[in-house]
Amino acid sequence: MELPETRVTAVFQLLENGSKQGYIGEDISQLEHALQAAFYATQAQSDNETVLAALLHDIGQFCSAKELRRMLASDSDKWIDVGVVGHEKLGAEYLRRLGFSNKVCELVESHVVAKRYLTATEPEYYAGLSKASKLSLKFQGGPFTPEEARAFEQDPFFQEKVQLRKWDDAAKVVGLETPGLETYRSSISHGKAQKPNLFGKTIQDISQIVGKLDVPAYRSKQIHKWMYQKGVNTFQDMANLPKTLQRDMDAQYAIDYGRIVDNQLSVDGTRKLLLQFNDDPQASVETVFIPEHHRGTLCVSSQVGCSLSCTFCHTGTQKLYRNLTASEIVGQYMVAAWIANDFPQKMNQQRNVSNIVFMGQGEPLYNFRNVSSAISLLTDRQGIGIAPWRITISTSGVAPLIPRIAKELRVGLAISLHSADNDTRSEIMPINKTYPLKQLMESCTEFAKLAGQQNRRITFEYVMLDGINDSDSDAKRLVELLKHLPAHVNLIPFNPWPGSAYCSSSPERIDSFCSQIRRSGIHASVRTPRGDDILAACGQLKSANKKLI
Repeated sequence: MELPETRVTAVFQLLENGSKQGYIGEDISQLEHALQAAFYATQAQSDNETVLAALLHDIGQFCSAKELRRMLASDSDKWIDVGVVGHEKLGAEYLRRLGFSNKVCELVESHVVAKRYLTATEPEYYAGLSKASKLSLKFQGGPFTPEEARAFEQDPFFQEKVQLRKWDDAAKVVGLETPGLETYRSSISHGKAQKPNLFGKTIQDISQIVGKLDVPAYRSKQIHKWMYQKGVNTFQDMANLPKTLQRDMDAQYAIDYGRIVDNQLSVDGTRKLLLQFNDDPQASVETVFIPEHHRGTLCVSSQVGCSLSCTFCHTGTQKLYRNLTASEIVGQYMVAAWIANDFPQKMNQQRNVSNIVFMGQGEPLYNFRNVSSAISLLTDRQGIGIAPWRITISTSGVAPLIPRIAKELRVGLAISLHSADNDTRSEIMPINKTYPLKQLMESCTEFAKLAGQQNRRITFEYVMLDGINDSDSDAKRLVELLKHLPAHVNLIPFNPWPGSAYCSSSPERIDSFCSQIRRSGIHASVRTPRGDDILAACGQLKSANKKLI
């Protein structure tokens, strides 16, 4: 049942009041704290009720008990002297009267209780609390007794309550960019959960879910196979599942890859998709499929927008909105694979979408946890089963994390280099000020030592900008920088986009630059632009729902 608009407005007004109130003991506002908690819940792929609870957990703090009582048109005096102490009970009662689900209200009411539990059971938890949180614990009842802790662990929402508390404690970051309040209007107006997404869950996750339904354990493997090997996204089409299990799963879960908002086909066969997630127009990314004779490469995005502001990149003009979850990253593959007729998977036949490159929107290593989880799903031999050597992560140079690509992910590496001169690189790629070339090359050397033979060679991407980085001396510096690495240089003619300030080097200059590198013994090639007529070429991606053809 949808909440009346007047009630939705009342909730929004309370939350907006939080922008004027400081969060106790911290340098952020009450609203910033709430939005950060909801952001963390979203990043953890929590169900919608848990995200709502994270957003609304402090709503009892946003105005006085008397004001809440007046809005609720209640004659009860039970809340008059509650104040800040007991805000969790006040907020939960307010949400109950508005018609929010029992789970949302339970989580809101228990986020202080969960703090008492964690203080009693995790010694390091108390040590990590802020000074204000430690002080407030004294009048919140102090740590649980062992008996209270054991009783709390039996709560049906125990895990969610503990996790919400941890998000609450973490949501104190000055300057953290999060989705705005308007993002949650639809969720608040419904006041209840959308079904959580089963897609993105591992076989272990699915086993735990199915285990609660009193059916044989092998059913989880069947569901996993239907989702990831056969590309089925409705439980009713999972033919070997009992009808009762199909109904139970459908009642509790969705299988959602994301929604296609725009689908453009270039004259050269390149396809650009604009995908939207969670019915949030701002949570949209572009992904590009490039078919070739011997392979088909999918360029996936890892973030909505980007924080790096590289001056030659269209995505760099789009403010970072949020990280993509693992399911949203893999969802890009699933949509493209369906369009390319790769489902159901065919034995002993190369897929049409055979290779994946993390070269779309965002910096993959600034979303390492979710990118890592996505690669685990993509390479799972019992699921999608793409070989790790067919996957490449492209980074602008987050040096400390580069060795982990070889050690943990075991996929290929590409470096967005674009200049071998520190001053020039810092000008066109501000990240170079944080991780200059010396540190970046040391990390690449470490990657090459750790990587296997199939993915040891590093691709260095180099966009050719007329008069900026394309001289003979630039080529000489590049050779000197890379001569001790197993390197391949990929020269990219600059692809213009609306408002761009650069021009591409001439074909003759690019050929000369390439020849100079090859003569030094370093592999080099010139990338043929693909999809530039639909702004799908390298450096042209930006979330926008605009028809271009």
